[in-house]
Amino acid sequence: MRGYHNFLLFSSLVKNERINMKNFKGLLLDIDNTLYDYNSCHLYAMNKCNLWIYENHKVTQETFINAFNSSRKTINSRLKNTAASHNRLLYFQLTLEKLNLNPLFDSLELYNCYWDNFLSVMIPFEEIEYIFEKYKHICFVTDLTAHIQHRKLVRLGLSKYSNHIVSSEEAGCEKPNKEIFNLALEKLKLNKNEVCMIGDNFEKDILGASQNEIASIWLNIEKQNKTIPQNCLEIYKFNELKNYL
Repeated sequence: MRGYHNFLLFSSLVKNERINMKNFKGLLLDIDNTLYDYNSCHLYAMNKCNLWIYENHKVTQETFINAFNSSRKTINSRLKNTAASHNRLLYFQLTLEKLNLNPLFDSLELYNCYWDNFLSVMIPFEEIEYIFEKYKHICFVTDLTAHIQHRKLVRLGLSKYSNHIVSSEEAGCEKPNKEIFNLALEKLKLNKNEVCMIGDNFEKDILGASQNEIASIWLNIEKQNKTIPQNCLEIYKFNELKNYL
């Protein structure tokens, strides 16, 4: 058993030494679920929207959530691979239409209720500032709309560390499309071998980076079982990055 344990330890070390963080001049950073816990913020915000819709229209939580999830799925399918597919205003507009309520009265109310409450509980992951202080060249690479991602970075106190962001709204495509990565490199004025992509989404962030010959660090928060690319480092918490700088 001891030999087997040593083998697992050795395998883990080999996997985690595939890339050397000290070789990179810059970072490409995802935002949601990479720099903070998106899921807890979303749940809190949706609970506040549930209360609002019940207090104002007596719509039950189950009815509202079912309509919202259905609307989100429809918008995602209709506007696939565009920034607009993530627009909460469109989600709430269609939700209200499904509930036979006037979206021109309440879509913005729900939209503001969602994002104001979402932003109010955002907390950056531990050791983020330490990581940011190590790199002068950082570009945020994100699939959501530009307006709300700017608000998130201000709320997290991270806008002071970087002059660059590329949203799918700006790039006209989403990760893993190479154009969004190329635009980030153009802004940083760095080559592919000089940067590392850090993100939580395996298909978009990690495979997207690998397909574009960019090294990556996978923040595998959900501990998924995936075969990671050769030029990838797998970690489970953001503060583990400190061990590789």
